[in-house]
Amino acid sequence: MEKHIIFFLAEDDLSYSIAAILDGLIGELNGGVKLSSQRYLGAILTELKIRLRPNPARRHDTLKVIVYSVSELYKESYKPIFNIPIFPAVSLGGYDYFGEEAVDIASELYSILSSGGHLSSEQVIKRLLHRCRGIGSHNRVETAHLKDPRLGRKNPAVASICKLVFEELMGKLDRLRLERKIDDVRYERLKQIYIKLLGVRLLEIG
Repeated sequence: MEKHIIFFLAEDDLSYSIAAILDGLIGELNGGVKLSSQRYLGAILTELKIRLRPNPARRHDTLKVIVYSVSELYKESYKPIFNIPIFPAVSLGGYDYFGEEAVDIASELYSILSSGGHLSSEQVIKRLLHRCRGIGSHNRVETAHLKDPRLGRKNPAVASICKLVFEELMGKLDRLRLERKIDDVRYERLKQIYIKLLGVRLLEIG
């Protein structure tokens, strides 16, 4: 079973509620969360690596929570990229949930992780899925194809957005190399990472 949860947020009340819940969870866990972020054109990707309490075998486990925060200006453009009809949404266990259900899932995640239990990441996901069944999940949509929801989808509109994001990232990368803050080896390595992440073909770049 996948050991991560993906939230898709925009600039609306329900998305703000989810963001507030996640911020509260970070504070509640008091240093048990490692944060990293990446800025794209009109969106910010934030990754939370939550270190869970050790199980009886004294082994630590990590739950990954990924949050895509999209600005209002780019909201419609990113819907086909993430393959979701509305914001907010959450991808969990091969399904997407929308609107208030996404808020309920965030609330349940807060309850589970702040309770001081010793659950593994897989057990946390199972608890959340059980909660989804309990609230009816009439908005559930199967998303087996979203196991790794990167910023690349194969249609002209999305390809155009991905190219814009790539060009923005490469512009920053070019400036870093020009200022001698990175060498040529690191430049090429990061360029290939961006190409892989965004699904941009080299022929489309030129």
